[in-house]
Amino acid sequence: MPRLTNIEEVLFPVEEHPVFVSVRKESVERRLSVPDKKAIVNTKTNRVLGIVSRGYRLVTNHQALDWAYQCCQTVFPETKPGEWEVKSSDAPGTGGHCFIDIVHNSTALDFEFVAAENRPDAFGPFIRVTNSYNGLRALAFDIGFFRKVCKNGMILPESIIRFKFTHSQKDIGKTISFEVSQERLSKIKTSFNDYFNALRDCKINRQEFDPLFYGVLKIREPKKMKPQSPIANDWEALSKGIGVLCSRYSEELGENAYAVFNAITEFASHPPQNRCVHRERHSFQRLAGNWLSKFSQECRKPDFKLSIYLENLITNNGNGNKVSSKAAIRRDSN
Repeated sequence: MPRLTNIEEVLFPVEEHPVFVSVRKESVERRLSVPDKKAIVNTKTNRVLGIVSRGYRLVTNHQALDWAYQCCQTVFPETKPGEWEVKSSDAPGTGGHCFIDIVHNSTALDFEFVAAENRPDAFGPFIRVTNSYNGLRALAFDIGFFRKVCKNGMILPESIIRFKFTHSQKDIGKTISFEVSQERLSKIKTSFNDYFNALRDCKINRQEFDPLFYGVLKIREPKKMKPQSPIANDWEALSKGIGVLCSRYSEELGENAYAVFNAITEFASHPPQNRCVHRERHSFQRLAGNWLSKFSQECRKPDFKLSIYLENLITNNGNGNKVSSKAAIRRDSN
């Protein structure tokens, strides 16, 4: 099913409705109410999005977006409401949950981690709001950073500032408040500088790009593929595309971990429609961000060896990824 990627597509109207069950006995059908449940319904399509408890606090995507703008100004008080804009939105075709990214549209908040005489990579802040209508995801507001060049998207590291609220009357009242320490935000900017410096200093041969890429994003070669089958063709197309992506960044940024990271974030922000891709954009971006914070510390250790790191990464991801990593190395050496 196609994903909803236009902001207007996720701002559909929703309502709460009581839940009934149909009980048939001896050709007589009765409708019985379910007093402790209610249904969340897309009134535009009449589709039931979720069956939730009576204590579930409904927050519409439109309301969540309004709160996201409030979050922007609380975290970055020096900005004005008109300086923030929706950059992207993403939701499954069912509309059961969604992610909306808001970015600052000027250079006032750029986090430039590289001197202009070297490579002027400009990073800016964004806030991602997560909302759901089925009770499976909490209402959340994540502060992240994105590279304002090429196709690289959002970075969601482990050290992120996050506001999270369960969909309950107790946790979410008529409104919610956002409080953040500016000192903490300043430390995160500094840590990002350290992250990227560590990646640039970590040398990685081109033949090691692909297996590292597969390992970070947990992409595994399907088992028992029949030659020329649809999934085999998809795997071949996916592998080729990843190889091209890694080669492009190795040429642009050099043979280092920073180039691998940029290849990873571009793929994570624009995952292709492919039978071998089983995660959505948000999940891929979290994997990329988590790897950024962990690997930048790991690669600075005096005894760090990439060969051992890759072996452990492949082992932890399962044998399927081990096969794809070997194949990636063979492709690059041809």
